[in-house]
Amino acid sequence: MKTRKWVSWMLVLGSFVMMGSNGVAETPSSYGPKSKRFGVGLHLGEPTGFTVKGYLTRRLGLDGIAAWSFTEDAFTLIGDVTYKFLDIPVDSNTVTLPFYAGAGFKLGVDAGPGDDTIFAVRVPVGLAVQWVKHPIEIFFELAPGVAMAPDTDFDLTGGIGARFYF
Repeated sequence: MKTRKWVSWMLVLGSFVMMGSNGVAETPSSYGPKSKRFGVGLHLGEPTGFTVKGYLTRRLGLDGIAAWSFTEDAFTLIGDVTYKFLDIPVDSNTVTLPFYAGAGFKLGVDAGPGDDTIFAVRVPVGLAVQWVKHPIEIFFELAPGVAMAPDTDFDLTGGIGARFYF
């Protein structure tokens, strides 16, 4: 029953995020660094591995992480829908500082003695530095959440990373 309630809340949150983004086609320059829409890179933290991000609209993006969790001794997949709420004003023509938040999941395959499957819902919150003239992004992200399997518990992931956009 608890899982059904969390899934319902995530669907409601996702609906609000989708309503906040307009469905109108936007100019290419309004997407990620140097007008690019898809990036790949590295994520260092918990977990540590590879990251990808794709912009669907000027504000809405999908990102994922395929990585190794050293605290849970597990291969971990993370998927998030993120929404860029604002660009923090900076006196620079070189970089922008987007602040974003979203909702997503974490799935881990435990390599420890129990071989448990780990599942959690998460709420990532982050700040990025995106270069205007270079297709590079550096980001810091923290994602509190609730682990639902194998046990119900608080879950926290996060780290720093960098992506190169194509």
